[in-house]
Formats: sequence, C-alpha cells, structure tokens
Amino acid sequence: MKETDVGVVGLGAMGLPMARNLILKGFSVTVFDIREAPLKILEPLGARVAHSPKEVAAASSIVLTSLPSSKHVEDVVMGEDGLINGMARGGVIVDTSTIDPAVSRKLAEECRKKGITMIDAPVSGGTVGAEKGTLSIMVGGDKKDVDRCMNVLRAIGVNVYHVGDSGAGQLFKLINNMLVGINLVGVSEAFVLARKAGIDLRLLHSVIKTSAGTSWALEQKLPKMASNDFDPGFRVWLQHKDLALAMSLASQMGAALPMTALAFQMYESAKAMGLQDLDHSAIVKVLQKLSGVESS
Repeated sequence: MKETDVGVVGLGAMGLPMARNLILKGFSVTVFDIREAPLKILEPLGARVAHSPKEVAAASSIVLTSLPSSKHVEDVVMGEDGLINGMARGGVIVDTSTIDPAVSRKLAEECRKKGITMIDAPVSGGTVGAEKGTLSIMVGGDKKDVDRCMNVLRAIGVNVYHVGDSGAGQLFKLINNMLVGINLVGVSEAFVLARKAGIDLRLLHSVIKTSAGTSWALEQKLPKMASNDFDPGFRVWLQHKDLALAMSLASQMGAALPMTALAFQMYESAKAMGLQDLDHSAIVKVLQKLSGVESS
C-alpha cells in the first residue's frame, strides 16, 4: 500500500466533507459508515466503499476516524471488526474526533502493541471549514508520525499544530470547545438583552464584530440566532459532551472552572428542553424561555 491509500471511518457532518476533499486532492480513499446515505454520495466521486472498519484498515496505510464520542472511537478501533484487526503493522490511525484524552492515550498504547500508530488530531472550524478544507488541527503524537501524516492533514486543514504527545491534541481541543460553549452562552445573553431593548440585531452584529466584544461565536452564530436558524452543524448534545469532558478534567486536576460549569448546566437545560439535535447556538432558546422572549 501507498501513503496515498487513505481510509475514512465516520462520514457525518465533518467526516463526509473531509473524505470528499481527500478524493478531490488525489488520494485513493476507502470509506465506511453505518449509514448508506454518505456512502452513496462518495462512491460516485471515486471512493471505495467498505463493509466494516476492519475492511477500511486492510485497504489503507492511514485511516482517519471522525466519530461522536469516546465509546464510538473505542468500538471502531478495538472491536472485532475494528481497525486494529485489519491494519497491517506500520499503519497509522488518525483520530479527528473529540474524546477523553485518557481514552486517546489508552487506545494509542493498545495500537502500539500491534505495531500500529495512533495519533489524536481533533479538528476545529465547523462544517464550513470541513467543506472548504480549512480546518485547524491539533495533533498529539510522536513528531515523526505526525510528519508522516502531514500530506493527509494538509488535505483537510490549513492550520496544523503538533501540540505534544499522545492525548495532547484532545486537551487542546477540549479547551477550545470549552471556550466556544462559554462564548455561545455569552452571545445568547447579548441576544436576549438586545431583543428586550428593541435593538436591531443586524446592526448590533455589525457594531460588535468590529469592537472588543467580538468572537467567533458572535460573528458566526448571532445572525443565525436572529433568523431562528438552528440547522445543525455542531449539535447541542456534542457541545454538552465536550463541556462534560472539560469538567471531568477540571475535577481530576483540581482546576476551578465556574464559567464552564455554568455553560455545562445551560446545555444540560437545552437537552432537557429537547434541543439536543439542533445546532449548539440553540442554547439561546434556553435564555429566551427564561426571559420570556419569543422566537422570531
């Protein structure tokens, strides 16, 4: 097999466009997902469809995984039909999911026993970044392994950071997503206060995005809040999951994170309201309900 023989397991909102970009940039791509819909999109573009992660691994020198949670990654890597049972010695698994750093390190060690390398490479930039191939990627692992995968990583992202040993990528990503969750709660509070005060939300967006109060959350999500558009990119339940991981790490390390704890409880409330499958910006609906602000 060649280094251009690449697999992708998990073809959701991020995995599907990443696989598409790999195909368009000349890689020979083998794909697997439990759903047929994304397979039907990629096969006409030239992807080879596999019937299990094990089959993807057997056809690939490097396999990317893009999965929702630690358990999903464990099952795909270590299961009976998992990557570890199909990949030849010397192969590399690149996990672009956001999971518990301890699980990432454990899986990397289990792979090492089989002569396989696993690096953690969680991504940031949302579905737009995945579609455009402009993701930021935070990579944990040995430098020589990271360098070996650089052509693949550059095919899906523009900012690739080697941030440390195994698990370090996950730590950086959880801190990033912790800030996103906190910022979205702040933007939601600004939205509700502006609505109560009768402020033009589009004008507010224009003013603040050039002022000290700006953030990615405000620039990208305030317009969607204003138009009541919560078509999912990064879902509420995924944001909740990442905040829970950050809280768990904080407990282990003795770090006080009161703002993260508040954001976590807000997303807990969003789930209780049945908003779990909406975009994470739907956190504004919790504050709208508390403040008696009707949706536009």
